[in-house]
Amino acid sequence: MASNRPPEISDFAFAFNCLGEDVPLEERFSAAQSAGFTEVGLSVRWLSQWLEQGHELGELDRLVEDSGMRVSELEAVRIMTVEPDPRVEFAAVLAERYRPSRLQAIGPYDGTIDEGAERAGQVADRFAAWGVDVVLEPLPFTNMQTPADAAAVILRADRPNLSMCMDVWHLYRMGLPLSHLDGLWPFISTVQFNDGTIECEHPEDLREDCLLNRRVPGEGEFDLVGLIQARNAHRPDSAFSLEVINTTLRNQDPTLSAKQIADGLASVLEASRIA
Repeated sequence: MASNRPPEISDFAFAFNCLGEDVPLEERFSAAQSAGFTEVGLSVRWLSQWLEQGHELGELDRLVEDSGMRVSELEAVRIMTVEPDPRVEFAAVLAERYRPSRLQAIGPYDGTIDEGAERAGQVADRFAAWGVDVVLEPLPFTNMQTPADAAAVILRADRPNLSMCMDVWHLYRMGLPLSHLDGLWPFISTVQFNDGTIECEHPEDLREDCLLNRRVPGEGEFDLVGLIQARNAHRPDSAFSLEVINTTLRNQDPTLSAKQIADGLASVLEASRIA
């Protein structure tokens, strides 16, 4: 979304992890589309395994064409380690074929932050050929924990297509306020939505917590209205993604889960317009 108008559901990419890994691609696309989404995210790891099971990318080609949905994000690869992540090679195949808006990348980085930035810059250069932004997502359980940490890498790498995916879940799990983002908005190209409790439910394992307990927007305690307002004020050209990873949602009908997520998001968007 590159507009100053109020955001709508169709501006949000429906991330891969909103639904369980056992949901077939066709059903995944259908559930997202029926809920009002026009863009989906796909997992590089999952697609690689899917091909190993005897499928072909031609199946995905036909699904994209028939549905009119766009593959706008690929996730997630590690691009700052000494040993290259083999998934980067497959991500390059997908990027050339589907021209997504972004490739999500996570830590850790090996060595110094400057060495991590150099490796990130090299990957960004490669994906620039297909018009793909490489977006770093800070995670509390890596050494790129905070948005400020990711911004430091981006600043050092100094590539026009290297930026940040800021997932509000991880901001809160680091115990950071929205004001942490003040001054960092120039580095943020994607804002990723979900909701949750302020107090971490599994403080002993933040990775496990993020894979179990995310809430539908509007059903938690995060200041999502404030986040939208800050985004609109400081980076109105940034894109949106929606990643609600929740055990209950994954264990029910995918169409119902997508609708519940969309309905919750709609309520937050409406609140942001009248706040």
